[in-house]
Amino acid sequence: GPFYHHQPRSCVAAAAPLTMAYQTMKREGAHEDSAWAVAWPTEERLISGSIDETVKVWSPAVKENQVVPNLEEMSTFPGHFLGVVSLSATTDGKLCAVSSLDGRLRVWNIEEKSIVKTIDPGPVEAWTVCFHPQGTLLATGSQSGNVNVFGVSSAGDKPEAVIEPNGKFVMAVAYSPCGRFLASGAIDGAIHLFDAASGNLIRKLEGHSKGIRSLSFSQDSKTLLSGCEDMTIIVHEVASAGGAVATLIGHDSWVLSVAHSPAANECLSGGSDKRVRVWDIGQRQCLHTFSNHTDQVWSVAYNPAGTRFVSAGDDGLLVVAAQT
Repeated sequence: GPFYHHQPRSCVAAAAPLTMAYQTMKREGAHEDSAWAVAWPTEERLISGSIDETVKVWSPAVKENQVVPNLEEMSTFPGHFLGVVSLSATTDGKLCAVSSLDGRLRVWNIEEKSIVKTIDPGPVEAWTVCFHPQGTLLATGSQSGNVNVFGVSSAGDKPEAVIEPNGKFVMAVAYSPCGRFLASGAIDGAIHLFDAASGNLIRKLEGHSKGIRSLSFSQDSKTLLSGCEDMTIIVHEVASAGGAVATLIGHDSWVLSVAHSPAANECLSGGSDKRVRVWDIGQRQCLHTFSNHTDQVWSVAYNPAGTRFVSAGDDGLLVVAAQT
């Protein structure tokens, strides 16, 4: 509840990390409608997707004496009918997979500005989308309760594998950076951890009972973060059957997006409360709260170095932030 905001800062023993200073840059009118998805696969390239039916590629350009880059629009990819739900880029930033509200998946070659593949898996078979770190497979959660895994280079609309966690709408999927694990999060709070190669269930991760909106692995693949409609983020140990090691509490509404830093034991979250928060996972403390957005924050992402991050929201804004 709101009482978290009124706790005196002095009650926290480690006061030093809470004095983080950040610079932010707002890209006004980045999209004409809600921006639901953002990715930052390479330092030179940032990608956003919107209900305005476009995917845009931005170049983060840093000017002199400036910590935060300006976003310069490089290209626009139209035709994502009814709007972009989710997108995922390969680690080299060359391919971007996009799921749209029309139920289709489209894989773009960002450099050649061409569609590599269009998949029509059926009206409710694609929602969030995630590339395998090797860039050859694509996992997507479905409203019918499956995780569908597609081969990027295989022909046709049929998935290479279909995993069925528990028959409930899979709202979030994530591959681990090591490529060994695939996690799914469902509308009823269930999180399932699978062996990515075999599709076998490794274990269920407990702790939530409402919709899982976002999943993110740490760079070493040992930790999984889950952002949930119960207003919390749970930190799970991938290797331990016990599962949850910490709960991060502070959002006043649904947590819609979570991203683990590639460089530090910290994470980002965006929520329905219009806030972006940076967390120290070890201290279980919120380091900073950003109030740049005027509406729900649907997606957050770090740059590969973990030195900057971006958020996208229902206000159509992209906000880039960096520590000063």
